[in-house]
Amino acid sequence: MLRLFVPSTQAAGGRVRITGSELRHLRTLRLRPGDVLAVFDEQGAEHEVRLECLSGREASGSIVTTTRPAREPRVALVLAPALLKAAKMDLVVEKATEIGAARIAPVRSRYTIGAGHPERWQRIALAAAKQSGRTAVPAVDPPVPLADLVRQPWPGVRLICWEGERSARLSTLPPRAEAAIVVVGPEGGFAKDEVDDARAHGFTVVGLAPRILRAETATLVAVTLCLHRWADLG
Repeated sequence: MLRLFVPSTQAAGGRVRITGSELRHLRTLRLRPGDVLAVFDEQGAEHEVRLECLSGREASGSIVTTTRPAREPRVALVLAPALLKAAKMDLVVEKATEIGAARIAPVRSRYTIGAGHPERWQRIALAAAKQSGRTAVPAVDPPVPLADLVRQPWPGVRLICWEGERSARLSTLPPRAEAAIVVVGPEGGFAKDEVDDARAHGFTVVGLAPRILRAETATLVAVTLCLHRWADLG
């Protein structure tokens, strides 16, 4: 069944209005009045909708049923990946959304080489949320310098992954967390002084494996391990 994102302001009085890019998606698939689709909003509601009207500016339909499925992780995980080259960063955003990251906060560090495209990444996150059945779309922030990010008042557990850490692992951290942020480096890794600065601002330095992982691999491993330890993976 087709799944679209519709703001809650467009789902009221037993009806749903579909406009903009979601309308274009609907028209591309050639849905017609009488067809049934699913829409979800930013408040976690998911509606089964029977399409009734379709025009050039909007589509509308009646809400058949409304549910609030429990598909979001118990921990609000912020992924802070260092910028990567275009296709790799797109992959990170897509897969981190599917796995369950609540927010993506890209960072610039000394050895980053990618450029920032937050609007494109937000579109990728939306598409991945629709495909994976999520009831929330992760916000994708504009990139900020690593030094600025580590100075923000992040709630919960604060982690920075570094290949130079040989002993501390996620398995040594508290077994429960309601919020967490995990920072992962670029292709060239983090410089030691960058890691020391994060540590000085409350971040715990952890290693992911005894092997050297590619940056995009390390990022997805970090998300998976965090959500396995503190949420619903596995």
